[in-house]
Amino acid sequence: MGAMTAVAETREPARAEVWVATVTPFRPDGELDTAGLASLFVRLRGAGVDGVFVNGTTGEFVAMDDDERATTVAAALEVFGSDRVIAHVGAADARHAARLAGRAADLGAQRLAAITPYYLPSGPRGLHGYYESLCAAVPGAEVFVYLFEQRTGRVVSPDEFAELATIPGVVGAKVSGQSADRVLDYAAAAPAALVYAGNDRAFAEVVTGGGAGVVSGTAGVFPLPWVRMAQALRSGEAAAVAAAQVAIDRASDVFAAGDLAHLKAALAEFGLPTGPVRVALDGPDDVARQRIRAAVDLLN
Repeated sequence: MGAMTAVAETREPARAEVWVATVTPFRPDGELDTAGLASLFVRLRGAGVDGVFVNGTTGEFVAMDDDERATTVAAALEVFGSDRVIAHVGAADARHAARLAGRAADLGAQRLAAITPYYLPSGPRGLHGYYESLCAAVPGAEVFVYLFEQRTGRVVSPDEFAELATIPGVVGAKVSGQSADRVLDYAAAAPAALVYAGNDRAFAEVVTGGGAGVVSGTAGVFPLPWVRMAQALRSGEAAAVAAAQVAIDRASDVFAAGDLAHLKAALAEFGLPTGPVRVALDGPDDVARQRIRAAVDLLN
C-alpha cells in the first residue's frame, strides 16, 4: 500500500516521530568537542525534531570511551530534557552495557537503547540474558532493542524480537539497514512496542504501516524535510506527504547509506563544529563534496 493511500485511510493521527541519530563532534586533535555538542543539539531542537538518539553508530560509539559517552548524554539532556533523549548504551557484553546504562540513568536519562552484542555471536539465551540484565540494572528505564545486522552480524527475527519485548523494561526497537516492509514485520510481531526505522527514506511507509517513526542520521544535516513529513503524516494531508517525500529522497541521495564522513562534511558546510571522524573512513572526494554543497544550497 502506498504512503498516500495509507494516510488517507488512517483514522487517528499518526505518531510520526522524528528522532535524529546525531554525530559526535571532535576537535582537530581528535578529542571530544564538548562545546560543539551543545551547538548541534540546539540547532536540532530549533528545527522541531522530536528528540535525539546519541552515541549510536552515527555517533561513533565504538570509538568513544565511557566518560565521553556520558558527557554526550549529559549535553543532550541539558538541551532536550529526559523525554527527548534516547541514550545508546550498547556494548559487546552485558556487564559493560549495564555500567553504561547506570551512568546514563544517573545523569537523568530515562530512555536507553542497546545494540545487540557484537563481535562474538550470541545465541537466543545469551541475547535474552543481555537485555534482561541491562533492564534489571536500570529499573524504570525504557529500553529499545537496537537491531543492525549489517554491523553486528546478528540476525534477530521478528519472533525473537517479540520474545525480547516481553522483558520488563523493553518498550521497542530501532531497526536499521532494513526495508520498510521488514521494519513493519517487527512492529507486527510486537504490536505494543514502539518500532522505529533507521531507514531515512522509509519514514512515511513505516508510520502508515503501524511503526512509530524514524531515527535518521541524514535528518541531522537536513532536519526540515523529516519535520515536515511528520507534520503531514499527523495531519493526514496526502499532498504534503508526497512533497515531503521528494525532499527526503533528495536529501538522502546525497549520502551513501548515511555515510558518516559525508554527514560530517555536510554539517561543516553549515559552519557547524563536527571535526574529523575517529573511525577509519575515507572522506568524500571532490565530486561528493560538490554534491553535498549543491544539496546544502537547495535544501537549506
